[in-house]
Amino acid sequence: MAARAAGDRITSQPATRDLPRTSETRIARTGRIAGLDGLRAIAVLLVVLYHFAPVPLPGGYLGVDVFFVLSGFLITTILLAERDATGGVSLRRFWRHRARRLLPALAAVVVVCVAAVAVALGIDRIGGASAQGSLWSDLLVGVGAQIAAAATFTSNWLTVLTEQSYAAASSPHLFGNLWSLAVEEQFYLVWPLVVVGVIGAGLAVRKAAYGAAALALGSAGAMALLLDLGSDPTRVYVGTDTHAFGLMIGAALAFWWNASRQGTRPAWWPGRRPALAAGFGGALAIAALAALMPWDTALPYRGGLLLASVATAAVIVALVTVPATGRALDAGPLRWIGERSYGIYLWHWPVFVILATGIDGGRLRDATWPTLVLASVITVAVSAACYRWLEVPVRRRGFRAALRGLVDWLYPVEHDRSSLQAARRRRAAVFGGTVAAVLALAASAVAEAPEQTTLETQLDEGAKVAAETSASAAPATTPSAAATAVAAPSPSSGASSPASGASSPTPAPVVEVPDGARVQVIGDSVTVGSAGALAEALPGIRITAEVGKQFATGVDQVARLAGEDRLRDYLVVALGTNGRVGAENLERLLAAAGERPVVLVTPYGDRSWIPGAVADLRAAAEAHPTVVLADWNAAVARDTSVLGPDGIHPRADGVELFVSVIEDALERAAAL
Repeated sequence: MAARAAGDRITSQPATRDLPRTSETRIARTGRIAGLDGLRAIAVLLVVLYHFAPVPLPGGYLGVDVFFVLSGFLITTILLAERDATGGVSLRRFWRHRARRLLPALAAVVVVCVAAVAVALGIDRIGGASAQGSLWSDLLVGVGAQIAAAATFTSNWLTVLTEQSYAAASSPHLFGNLWSLAVEEQFYLVWPLVVVGVIGAGLAVRKAAYGAAALALGSAGAMALLLDLGSDPTRVYVGTDTHAFGLMIGAALAFWWNASRQGTRPAWWPGRRPALAAGFGGALAIAALAALMPWDTALPYRGGLLLASVATAAVIVALVTVPATGRALDAGPLRWIGERSYGIYLWHWPVFVILATGIDGGRLRDATWPTLVLASVITVAVSAACYRWLEVPVRRRGFRAALRGLVDWLYPVEHDRSSLQAARRRRAAVFGGTVAAVLALAASAVAEAPEQTTLETQLDEGAKVAAETSASAAPATTPSAAATAVAAPSPSSGASSPASGASSPTPAPVVEVPDGARVQVIGDSVTVGSAGALAEALPGIRITAEVGKQFATGVDQVARLAGEDRLRDYLVVALGTNGRVGAENLERLLAAAGERPVVLVTPYGDRSWIPGAVADLRAAAEAHPTVVLADWNAAVARDTSVLGPDGIHPRADGVELFVSVIEDALERAAAL
């Protein structure tokens, strides 16, 4: 991300000379803006901590918005400084500098990480294919598209497209963090043209600032309006149109600051004390939002992220108005991290995904301490190495000179003129062979990548089974259907029986349990993935389940089936994974179900609405004598290893547990 990718010093040099490429925090004639590297460090630490441990820092993702504001401010300041120094802006030079700053590290991350997964998969195959091998293969699904998106600066739109497949979103993309870099790269391509247009039109800087502020408000408004509270917010979060307000706020601030440096300071620009107060308030706001604003609620998209961006701008105002305020932020470690923040951001996610796959079975949200510590150490180490031997040399000397210097450093020789040329050829051959081997590994991984993840295959197979059960299902009510006699737990009467669903069954008299021909299941992707096992355990069962189904949609289906007299004697509802349940939806469900027993399956997952959904379902079970609770949530909480990497969908042993929880509830329902 560009604010992380500090790469240009703003200076007053003739148009025929390149601007020195050291730090974007070097501002013409005013020296370095103290504190911006420290602000970068805080931003990248927020993002890394959120990815590594989201529970204690649910709003850490807003570090991306801090970067956006920094990028908008610094890039616009660079362009305006060149205009002030030379009378114009060299777009070619600007884009060349951006390419030198961004592309080397990006290419290294992509090639090295894909090659690492290929090696891990190869080792697993040599030792005999295993379940672990399927996890490595899952990481390579769609990796070719991810690489193409990274190369074309469209990773955010790839994220939007793949989000249409719920299962694909449930398996982490190896380069899922590149969406924000894509937003910034699109900004780099378009915004300089806008600034050149502003300069060519002779528009006053202050008017340009108001225009940028208006664009920011438009983008934030689009995010708020396009948010669908009943669906995943990914589209509005990663879309360039809906998440450009931070960049525009930073750009507006740069225009205003440029005006103030030319003696036309806006009337609202604060003095020293108000600037300090604004900066302190902004820092507090960022800290509070990082601690209290989960990603999957409405707050971030209807003002929360906009507030974080404004708060970041307030901090920057304090830094540029009172330079001494940045000294604390530029303490040694923070400045060191800030200078390497671009590499840290690029490396941390794929490194974490690879380690979590190898050590924790792909369970990112349940990553163990060894994984977290090792991921942190490796991220810092490779980022520092990449910065030292790749990013800085390319930025300062260009691609060819940097490559020659790297080869010389890796393979030093005595500077004997008679042998120097031959030695350089040998070193180039060795280095080129190493690079070619890594590229070949990465290319083979892309070529052999499977088309579907294990979960996608499981869901496709389950969907076929569910469709078959619906097509061949028996009539809705089958009083003569066979019943199976089994030992079942002794049911409690009244509202108390459902509440005991999570307790251990106790021996009881034999009761009749409905066979599958009398059971109707309404479910989401968890049910889809378990459809085969359900059909095998309860022959004749009818399964109506779709990926991503909301509880309200399921209630509508139940009402329609009841109106058509096609609802079976026993109704199982396994919904709530994808959104809220709500007492009003439960009342509609039970009204449509009538007097027949209803089994409510509690959902499990690390999503903000799950606790509320579970509470609603348990309350309904306690309040209605015809409702039985199948407490999947409680069963999984005792052993989350039965779940796949997404922490929602069950593995093979988890599918068995899911079916047994439903069977147990049906046994109790038959005794009502």
